[in-house]
Parts: sequence; C-alpha cells; structure tokens
Amino acid sequence: MHKRLVVLVAEDHPVNQKVISLLLKSLDVRHDVVTNGEEAVEKALTNDYGLILMDCMMPVVDGFEAAFRIRKYEFHKRRHTPIIACTAMDEERVVDQCIRSGMDDFLGKPIDRQRLKEKIAFWSVIPITLYGMSPTIAAEIKRLELSEQTEPIDRTYLNMLYELQQLDEVLALFLTVTESLLTQLRAAIVHKDVEIVQRMAHEIKGSSYAVSAREMAELCMRLEQAGEEQDWPEAEKTYAALGLAFARVREFLSNQKELLRTIQMSPQLP
Repeated sequence: MHKRLVVLVAEDHPVNQKVISLLLKSLDVRHDVVTNGEEAVEKALTNDYGLILMDCMMPVVDGFEAAFRIRKYEFHKRRHTPIIACTAMDEERVVDQCIRSGMDDFLGKPIDRQRLKEKIAFWSVIPITLYGMSPTIAAEIKRLELSEQTEPIDRTYLNMLYELQQLDEVLALFLTVTESLLTQLRAAIVHKDVEIVQRMAHEIKGSSYAVSAREMAELCMRLEQAGEEQDWPEAEKTYAALGLAFARVREFLSNQKELLRTIQMSPQLP
C-alpha cells in the first residue's frame, strides 16, 4: 500500500499490539512497535516516521504526554508527524486531552481495517501546515455501540479481518493475557486501588473489543466507572460478572476447536 511509509505503533497491550501489527501487515505497511510513551518519544525523535498510532493509556508515560513531548520537539525542528490517538476511552474524556496534547486524529478501538486504511491514505498525502488536530476529528469520534449477539465472540466478524492461523494466535494470546490481568484486577479491587482498577479494566476492555468480546468490554466500562466513583460493592459485582463472561469466551473457543477437530477427523463422503 505505502512501501515508503513507516508507522510507529505505541501500544502496551500484547493483544492490541498483535492486532494492529496484523492489520498493518495486511495493508503492506512497515511499522515499529513500542510499549510505552517514553519509548514512543525516543523513537519519534530519532526516526523519520510518516505516522504515529498512539494508545492513550500506557505505562511510564501515557499517550497524551508522549504526544505533547513530540510536538514540543517538532515545533523547534519545524516538523510535524501526524499522530492518531487509538483508544477505547469515552469521547468526552479524550477529545480535550487529544487537542491539548497536539494529536491530529482519532481511531476508536476496536480498530477497523478499512478505517485504518483510510487514515493512512489521508495522512500520508495531506500537507501539514498547522500544529493541532484535524478539523474532521469531531466527526470521527463516536461511542462504540454494543450490538446484540448470541455468542461471546463474533467469529464471523473476526474471520473477515484475519486469516485462520492469525485469528487463532490472537485469540490464544487474548486468553493468556486476560487471565493474568483478571488476577491483577481482582487484587486491585480487594485493596481498593482506584488507579490500578481503572488501568486493568481499561486494558481488558481494549483487547476485548479487539477480539469482538463485546460483553466483556461492556462490563469493563462499568468497572472503570465503578473504580472512578469508588463504588466497591458495584466493582465486586461487576468483576464477578466479568469472570463469568470470560469463562463463556474460553468455553466457546474450546468448543469451536473441538468442533473443528471433529470435522477434520470425519471421513470424507464420496
């Protein structure tokens, strides 16, 4: 698609890293991946990237601060690298911060391949003359609507994005990482640690959207809110529901593999 373009991906969650990398590879776009905002700043200041995909919630330095540091450096160098915020945060909480930090555009999670393709095409050719956000950002930001579904994961939707082997890799990684994060989240709720509860819930929410586990994503949004309000009884109740939702996802994927194995072992009809 854009053989000369190199994109910097700043994303700390391994599932989201995998998803974005697969999408960029499918678009034939070269890219580097960093896991926190400090690494993003270092990379951006020492390399000539055509575009930066910046997660907003990262350890060490978050995406907003990283974008601000990059802009401060570029202002004196008379440069401007397009920065696209990639986040599952509510629009009211993200718009002002994006503007203040100097980001140019917005991609809501889960990231859609076609929208990513359009953003890359747009920002790889548009002349950058102003320091600030694209005027189209308001039209791009919308709440992620949770559609009704009977299965805990929408495999049909995911099959349109990934090849079978890639999909299995993403889902296996999702199960492993999420199980670890749920343990940390449980401990944070017990200790009433607002910051960690919100961070863990946000991370699980983002990766849940990435694999179309919408029930889990919705519960994580409720957990973020409960943590912000320090409503610990609600947090306990929502965490229990999240654990059950994750168990349904794991059981569903296990059954899918068993069904596929049965089909493959069945004798072929003449």
